[in-house]
Amino acid sequence: MELQHQLPKDIYFPEIDEATRQMIDATDAQARRAQGGKPPAPMPFNAEAIRTLPPAARAAFRYIWEREQRRYEEYVARRRSGQVN
Repeated sequence: MELQHQLPKDIYFPEIDEATRQMIDATDAQARRAQGGKPPAPMPFNAEAIRTLPPAARAAFRYIWEREQRRYEEYVARRRSGQVN
């Protein structure tokens, strides 16, 4: 699924390493269990602040932001089609 919203194209986002990806996914799973059925929401970002992050942090941010944006856009699409209240 192509995201409707994108991160700025003029910011370099390196690929995330597998160990960091696994750590983020495990943390996300715990957070989702703690939040219960809370619907996803768009994740805001500050492009100027992102530019100041070191490469590894930008990679992690991109991974998290794209995942959260995808969840939100899929949730909105399901709501529009009547599959979610």
